[in-house]
Amino acid sequence: MSETNLNGKSTPWLIPSEALNRQFNRAAGEATQVLDQEKLIRRLGFYIGNIGLLIGENVISELTEMSSICPIPNTASWLVGLINLRGNLIPVFDLCTLLGIERDVSKRKKTILLIMGQGNAAGALVLENLPIHITFTESDKLESLPLLPDVLRPFATSGFEKNGEIWFNFDHTGFFLSLTTRIAT
Repeated sequence: MSETNLNGKSTPWLIPSEALNRQFNRAAGEATQVLDQEKLIRRLGFYIGNIGLLIGENVISELTEMSSICPIPNTASWLVGLINLRGNLIPVFDLCTLLGIERDVSKRKKTILLIMGQGNAAGALVLENLPIHITFTESDKLESLPLLPDVLRPFATSGFEKNGEIWFNFDHTGFFLSLTTRIAT
């Protein structure tokens, strides 16, 4: 079999293995367009109250409904409990309670859990809204950050400003570890 290209020439079809293994070359104009544009940074972000936090690049995360949480007696109120996610026990943290942020009940839809990390390093956060996609450029990066609550400050060391909103890079692994030490004390 063959097909006719724009020049009217007939070119034979490739067998599937050849088609999948062939090299693709960029046109000369494509590379210069990429170099002329400012680097775009695409991330997922979520709000805890009015604080915007960004999920780290290459962080495995998922959303699930807030159901079947097993409470743990005699623990802090911000530790909601544990969930069993595919055989792994995941602690569920309520950052609004931890930070003393009141929830706006009028805007509340369905409460969901954002699970960040895998295995023993995973933790879940209670969210009121779904995470959103945000695109930044290098020029959106902040040189100095506004103050955050003490419990979050060590885990949000850089950030961006987009459309008047501040978004902090969030080190969830360090944050979850710090909460485990707070639970133990």
